[in-house]
Amino acid sequence: MKLEKAPNCPHCGKELDKYDTPSFHFADGLGWCTDFLYVCFNDDCSLYVNGKKYLWEKYGQAASYRYMVYPDTGQEDTIVAANPRLMEVRLAALKSQPEEENQEE
Repeated sequence: MKLEKAPNCPHCGKELDKYDTPSFHFADGLGWCTDFLYVCFNDDCSLYVNGKKYLWEKYGQAASYRYMVYPDTGQEDTIVAANPRLMEVRLAALKSQPEEENQEE
């Protein structure tokens, strides 16, 4: 089910942001298989807050999770925020560009 608009996060209720996926591939070499994801960037989201606490207590890692949705299928998942600010910096940079520059040719 292709989503027509950004859904809300079930953990905090905020509307998800459109996050363009990086152009590089990783892990199995397939990348994200989509041009963008819907991601929750609310730092007060319970998933993010509890994930941060859990990963620190369990593994000693200063990271967390963010709720995400694949726009083409509506599949829900989480994305690791290993460096929580890196994704926000990329999102801000993408939002500052005109729409046509955000799309690959």
